[in-house]
Amino acid sequence: MMLQLLKRNQDLEGKMAKRLLNAVWDENVVLARRLIQGGADPNWIYNGYPLLVHAVFTRNEQMVMMLIEEGATQKCEALGFALDRGIGEMVFPLAFLGIVPKIEEPSRRFGPYPSRYAPLEVNYPILIR
Repeated sequence: MMLQLLKRNQDLEGKMAKRLLNAVWDENVVLARRLIQGGADPNWIYNGYPLLVHAVFTRNEQMVMMLIEEGATQKCEALGFALDRGIGEMVFPLAFLGIVPKIEEPSRRFGPYPSRYAPLEVNYPILIR
């Protein structure tokens, strides 16, 4: 019984995580905030990159700031990613917050850029929190 409850909870978390990733890539700040306030974790990592780095890659300053407000903690990595990949429009807002860049290379198997691919109907066991 307890194992089934844990499995159901894990499935729900996975679905929320995928919806949050899609909201970030769709640049839907309102939906992303609603998902986080509903229990989705702004620190989830997809395809080797934290959500905050996915938001930096989309160059959506409002999404980046919302994720930080809602508790995303990989700010140094996000600024390092923006500097390293030449995403200049995201450098100033992050640096203005007093963030010190941290260059951190993801595993080579993930590639040099974040990937959106996370369809809702597929259960991914590689979801990292």
